[in-house]
Amino acid sequence: MQQLVPLQDQFYYFILTILIGMVAGFCYDLYKVTRGTLRLRKIGTALGDIFFWLILTGVVFILLLLGNWGEVRLYVLLGLLLGAVLYLNVFSHLTTTMIHKIFKTLRQIWIGILKTLSFLWKMICLPFKGLYLLVALPLGFIVHLMGKTVTVSKRIMAKLFGGPMKKLKGGFWKRLVSIFPVFEYKNKK
Repeated sequence: MQQLVPLQDQFYYFILTILIGMVAGFCYDLYKVTRGTLRLRKIGTALGDIFFWLILTGVVFILLLLGNWGEVRLYVLLGLLLGAVLYLNVFSHLTTTMIHKIFKTLRQIWIGILKTLSFLWKMICLPFKGLYLLVALPLGFIVHLMGKTVTVSKRIMAKLFGGPMKKLKGGFWKRLVSIFPVFEYKNKK
């Protein structure tokens, strides 16, 4: 048999359900601003909507359990609806504006942190870049000059001693292969 709930308790539960409806409206505004900030596409919006309604259902369920032991009566549904409508008509614009400002501030803080980390990374790398410029560029220039020098020297040697050098090289390999047959494979290349 069902117990009768005193009228004063029912009024208290009705006010509580109005507050729960307002919490649900706030959660909806928070999700709406978050979804707009993240610029979700169709699939992201659909998944976000499902996730939002599952979370909101859980929050409302827990609040109803804490408030009136989970009893769902007509005044509970009316209170939830009235609270959501009251919030969306009275507080929604102000809350949405505040949430936008908070998100904008958090975004600026995040960008500031990233810029600071980037600057610190550049400052840490600066001595190594300087060392690279002091060592690698002159060494690269020297290697380049040596490569040019070797190339020019080979051309000059080939023009001056081209024929005799080929004969000398061929004769050297023939003698080497006759002494060490292992080198025959390298000579064929």
